[in-house]
Amino acid sequence: MLIREAGILFQGLPIIFKSYHRASKEKINLICTSGLMSGLLTFAECLMEPVEYFESSKYTIIFKKRKIIDYFSIEQEVVAFLVIDKDERLEKYLHKTVFPLLEKLLKKFTSQFKGCNFTKAKQFEKFKRTLNILFGTGTLTFEEKVASILLSPK
Repeated sequence: MLIREAGILFQGLPIIFKSYHRASKEKINLICTSGLMSGLLTFAECLMEPVEYFESSKYTIIFKKRKIIDYFSIEQEVVAFLVIDKDERLEKYLHKTVFPLLEKLLKKFTSQFKGCNFTKAKQFEKFKRTLNILFGTGTLTFEEKVASILLSPK
């Protein structure tokens, strides 16, 4: 499973977003895309709960939610998401690997940013490194994995 994009949404806005391999060749508006993703998730959860992922013919978007206390001491919801290539093995890895990784990401995020003001987006920039560390080789294509093995010092 190749991870194409990862991030965290707060009230439909992308506060952390990392694109490893664009899912679309066209330039897209990140704010609109995140708002649409959040809206679809909210709509779907009105019909059925819980929604774990959406699947299209090429990609799967996986969600995990967690609560956080904001600057005003109000409990808010944050949503971590992954956009991955569609894979028939998804069900096999979803609960054993993917959800625990998203949960770990949200746990780190909520502990680090509890009580913060979410309108100051710059404070989240350094947290992108956490995405890279957690998702590691899942963000590399097969060719990139082979190249890293061949080029690594022995």
